[in-house]
Amino acid sequence: MDTKTQAIKSAKAQLQLKGFNGFSFQDIADDLGIRKASLHYYFSSKEDLGLALISDYEDAFLQWTLSLGEVKALTKLERFFDMFQDMSSDKMKVCPTGVFCIDYNTLGTKMKTALLELHKGQKEWIEQVLRECVSDGDLRKGLKIPEVANLILSMVQGSLQIARLTGSQQLVKNNYHSLLMMCRNR
Repeated sequence: MDTKTQAIKSAKAQLQLKGFNGFSFQDIADDLGIRKASLHYYFSSKEDLGLALISDYEDAFLQWTLSLGEVKALTKLERFFDMFQDMSSDKMKVCPTGVFCIDYNTLGTKMKTALLELHKGQKEWIEQVLRECVSDGDLRKGLKIPEVANLILSMVQGSLQIARLTGSQQLVKNNYHSLLMMCRNR
């Protein structure tokens, strides 16, 4: 694995445990056993590193959605929640998007724009999956799809935060089941 890839991997772990403003180039350099100046060869600033992280998360999300293939829409929705459940089970990590949102007011304009694009892509995917769930008869007709997509995104972000606070690693999955009860045909 090359230095840039290792640096992004280290930064991802630091981000999910400490927040964007909670780690420095020095933390990454120490983790990799290199000099801090070596990181500047790949990232001229922390904002450049942040943009690389957002891009990496965007690519990973796209690859993840493609890996689902032709599975049923309700299964896709469950796997989305499983992804967040896995984060919670891994040292009580939180979602990178949520971390960036916490630090939002300190981010540069380019990072804010990139973060919004990542969010929009995730929301559009969820909306499509919800439409398929309704079409398949797994969720009731009449759902306000954009509002339910926002609810889902808010739910997973908040669930990760509360799970970290309370140590409840099953919170994400429990909230998924509650959401299904509210949105299914009665």
